[in-house]
Amino acid sequence: MLKRVMFAVGIGVLVTLLLLGLAFAADLAGFESLATALFWQNSLLQSLVPMGNIGSAKHPVYEGSPLNLIVFVASFPAGVAIYGLAAFLFMSKLARRGQ
Repeated sequence: MLKRVMFAVGIGVLVTLLLLGLAFAADLAGFESLATALFWQNSLLQSLVPMGNIGSAKHPVYEGSPLNLIVFVASFPAGVAIYGLAAFLFMSKLARRGQ
């Protein structure tokens, strides 16, 4: 059981880092929507952070805050937890099937 949990956490870390790298590559290539979809947990968490409009009402310009950095860092453990849980459930199902 502990071995399965550790393996699932490792898979969660690898998938999260892989998707982050792919998201950065997609963003550099000009595919912003694909980058948003690949690192979706960050996009979801960032949407919850209030942004300050430093532009006008007609031409809004939104400025980030330290909260955006905190949320970006928090998206890593969120991704590891989500992908790790999915890997654990998949491995558990496979183990039950083999019995």
